[in-house]
Amino acid sequence: MSNIIVKGNRIAYSPVIFSRCLKKGVTSMLNCKIGYACSPISLRYRTSRSTILKNFTEEKFNECVNENLKDLKSILDWNIKNNIYFFRISSDIIPFGGHEVNNIKWWDTFKYELENIGNFINENDIRVSMHPGQYTVLNSTKESVVTKSILDLEYHCRFLDALKVDYTNKITLHLGGVYGDKPTAVKRFISGFNRLSPSLKKRLVLENDDKSYTIKDVIALCKILKIPAIFDNLHNKLNPCDLTLDEILSEVASTWTENDGAIKMHYSEQDANKKNGSHSKFVITKNFIEYLGQIQHLKVDIMLEVKDKELSALKCANILNLHPSPSIKYSQWAKYKYSVMEKNYTNYKYCSKIVNSPNTMINIYEAIDQALLLPFSQGNFINTAEHVYGYVKKYTTMKEKEIFFNLLEEPLLNKDKIKLALQRLCKKYGQNYINESYYFIY
Repeated sequence: MSNIIVKGNRIAYSPVIFSRCLKKGVTSMLNCKIGYACSPISLRYRTSRSTILKNFTEEKFNECVNENLKDLKSILDWNIKNNIYFFRISSDIIPFGGHEVNNIKWWDTFKYELENIGNFINENDIRVSMHPGQYTVLNSTKESVVTKSILDLEYHCRFLDALKVDYTNKITLHLGGVYGDKPTAVKRFISGFNRLSPSLKKRLVLENDDKSYTIKDVIALCKILKIPAIFDNLHNKLNPCDLTLDEILSEVASTWTENDGAIKMHYSEQDANKKNGSHSKFVITKNFIEYLGQIQHLKVDIMLEVKDKELSALKCANILNLHPSPSIKYSQWAKYKYSVMEKNYTNYKYCSKIVNSPNTMINIYEAIDQALLLPFSQGNFINTAEHVYGYVKKYTTMKEKEIFFNLLEEPLLNKDKIKLALQRLCKKYGQNYINESYYFIY
């Protein structure tokens, strides 16, 4: 296991300096905010309630918006209780927000709710962002697409403006297509940008993508438009340019002003089992630490793009804490323990041991990572499933018991069905210790 340490703002692997930092009372490795996107996976809140277009009515619309805003407030409240101060708000929070069918003045109807959320954001120093989807293309060759894209972007801007949050809260966009002629496509983007409202121009930031526009392309255009550039590390690996990492970071930093706030960067890792560009299921501690070491000299807020959303955000926020309370260590281990047991019982015993020793969260998460990255183990899977079943076995009916053990006869074939059956039983019989763990996620 390796240790990450801080010496001033410097990060390095060194047990000696790490020990000195602990003695000097250093509590945080970087003054940065960690964020995640849109939809937590372990919480019951969601902010994308909608309806199909043909059933769009003002009554249904208002119902969806009201529930979405309530859950947004609940998500933000959970986030700050867990030291997560950066969040990407779903583009779907206002159904058909940028669509021509929606002529409802929702910013007036929900003025109180929106300003209440905005006050909460401002009072707790939270940073929020939004990220329109792949069909918002400002440099399209079709005017109809550009017009719809502008409507969609202006909707996102109106939402952030309605929250009354400042211009450090951004809207992220990709440049769009190349259409066989990149210089002309860039000129079309500039033309489209010039049609945007003053407020939107202050909120818009551009991100490099994994196929068409490198970070060098983005930086060059951002300097022309005088707006910030966002660096996505995974996209840069898949679509690199001729700049070194140090040159990239320096150039990106030069596009951000004091009014824009801390530099916003996207961090993700490639899922080794899926096509290029697919985000990993969780952030790997060692990789994230190495990333911190690369950006240590910058004031940066990090948006994680990862499948397990708030779980990795919580993990990374805890990594930045050099003095976690014992309760944080124990509560996090309780969440992960059965996911680790399912992979390898030796790893489970090792993790149980280091949680009860004076280790940092980094050591604990590295050990958990090693277990979660192991391949499927039939024996460990069966033992863990039977262990979890033990929480409900005295409540189950004969039929439920029969279904579970029949599925368990072919664990490789039925592993998803087995965990789904256990999840239903644990919910039905109120086994909150298991329900609140990550066993049904990893």
